[in-house]
Amino acid sequence: MSSLSRLRALRRRSRAVLRRLADPGAQERLMSAARAIPLPHRVRTGLSTAFLRQRDTVEVPLDRLLLGAQNGMPGGEFSRAVGDLLWCSTPIADGPHVALLRLAEAAGGDPADEAILGSPYGTLARRAIGSGGHFFGARDDAGVLDTARSYLLRHAGDATPQPARTFQSGPGDPVLVAPIRWSDHYQILDGHHRLASAVMRGDLTASVVVKKLPVTTPLQDHLRRMSWLDGTRELYQPISAPELAGGWPTVRACTDRLEKMRAFAGEGRGRGYLDVASCYGWFVSRMGELGFEAHGIERDPLAVPLGKAVYGLPDGAVRTGDAVDVLRDTDRTWDVVSCFSLLHHFILGRASVGPEQLVKLLDKVTGQVLFLDTGQENEAWFHESLAGWNPATIAEFLRSNTSFTRIVDLGPDVDAVPPYAGNYARHLFACVREG
Repeated sequence: MSSLSRLRALRRRSRAVLRRLADPGAQERLMSAARAIPLPHRVRTGLSTAFLRQRDTVEVPLDRLLLGAQNGMPGGEFSRAVGDLLWCSTPIADGPHVALLRLAEAAGGDPADEAILGSPYGTLARRAIGSGGHFFGARDDAGVLDTARSYLLRHAGDATPQPARTFQSGPGDPVLVAPIRWSDHYQILDGHHRLASAVMRGDLTASVVVKKLPVTTPLQDHLRRMSWLDGTRELYQPISAPELAGGWPTVRACTDRLEKMRAFAGEGRGRGYLDVASCYGWFVSRMGELGFEAHGIERDPLAVPLGKAVYGLPDGAVRTGDAVDVLRDTDRTWDVVSCFSLLHHFILGRASVGPEQLVKLLDKVTGQVLFLDTGQENEAWFHESLAGWNPATIAEFLRSNTSFTRIVDLGPDVDAVPPYAGNYARHLFACVREG
């Protein structure tokens, strides 16, 4: 092989390595392997300072800083350890450190021990002790109170020297953050207490040192693992989280269908509601707010912890499993049932039964009204595969294969907008059982 050929081959291999390293999953695996190497904390910090941090400090808006590393654990690891999916999605202003300062301010600077331990800060400390054995060296409630009161004194301006605590920053250490991938926000790696004091002072920005490698949040990771997304950055139902704004388009607005359902079916008043293929659980949550006894069926088990975290769904609200199997095995009926964007998968042969069997099962469990939409031939991605499947033929299909006495076309959704222009505009049907 000539020298030129060897050089070209080396360049190809180098580009392939760089492409692999650009992948978030590869970066996380690399960082996890590096963290697993047993190094003294001082050595690890020195290596990070030398190779992984930007040299200069920058001013970052405080409202773009989200909670992160705790107790010597990276933010994602701490989130998993304490079972809090939204820990790294929480702005510093809404976090437990600021909550402690506000508690002290309301108490004239001297909150009671019980108030501190019962505060979000006390909860954080107890979680840290439960997951890692200590919180800045505190191993019990007495230690938590000592840590909290020491911080309150520093915040109030007390310059009395305090003994260094485990994982506590030194006086010359910078506030350290990492950029959050696909976002204009940052995850706090070190300096939560100092940033909380800045929030209480009314500062708008903070001087920070930024790590070179971006991180992802547990919420982002969870969403990318969900089966229907196949790793893409999309939200199928609305989720309000700072790091998702801008870089994560919402596929279905949902509010348009909710308003049509509310106008047609009225308030819940204790009536039962079931959402078949409930995805994250947005409709289960919102119909519950309207007074329905709301439940969902979803095949992806990752939807259950997500719905609990982002919508506050209670245990048992969403049952996981194949919709056909669950519907076939239940003897219960719900006053109002919805089934969005599922039927066309059965028409396309992607399920164990045909579309007729699905709508008959939906008919079986519906007491008063079934709300249904489906992919249609007007959509670019279904123009050929669903040819002839339009509002008129869908309505006739529902009349022919169910026992509902009236099929009402409530009109198209509002989702046919960039980046989804040319798709969606699916009609919502109300299948009514009168008398």
